[in-house]
Amino acid sequence: MDAIEAIRKRKAVRTYTDRPIADDVVDGLLRAALAAPTGSGSQAWSLLVVRDPERRREMADLIIAGGAQYFANMRPQRDLDADEHRRQCGEYAEKILSTYRIAPVWIVALLVPRGNYPDSMAEGGYVDDLLSVAFAMENLMVAARAEGLGTVPTSAFQRFEKDRLRAILGLPGEVDPVLVSPLGYPESFPDGLPPALKKGFRGWRSLVHDEQWGSTRA
Repeated sequence: MDAIEAIRKRKAVRTYTDRPIADDVVDGLLRAALAAPTGSGSQAWSLLVVRDPERRREMADLIIAGGAQYFANMRPQRDLDADEHRRQCGEYAEKILSTYRIAPVWIVALLVPRGNYPDSMAEGGYVDDLLSVAFAMENLMVAARAEGLGTVPTSAFQRFEKDRLRAILGLPGEVDPVLVSPLGYPESFPDGLPPALKKGFRGWRSLVHDEQWGSTRA
């Protein structure tokens, strides 16, 4: 599968099998990730590979619980009371994310401050470093798809319990686990967008402006 095909076929995978992944395959993905652009050459990143079954299950439980809280925050409550709404969101998270517990590998993308920006550049430097972590994970996700592996970029679910995630992974306070993803062979790759997203998803022509804002191709 060439790069363009892998980019176009990369989709968020939320159902995994427990089929193991060879070490050399994982190493190839890590090297592809770390070939990404890095702002000011700072390499303010690290990738943490989690294979230990107990630690993987702890991470999966944390992410599934975070997913339930995320859905509760994002989905309208309508005529449900607060407890029923939370219960339904928890059941939904468990339904769609439960196989995270058997995914054979987790990848955690870490922002590691290198202290190479002067105070006057610190805010912009942080943004550059954050973007660089995202570039690295995009490389990894595309390379994974080319290998027949699934990923799903998760940035919100762990925000509710970052200190607990740091404890699971032994991370110091200044290291930020900004993106996490299970890595594994999927039950199947998604075909197109989920119905909930497809309804309001913008086509590419509406997002491309030529020469000036507002001159879209739509």
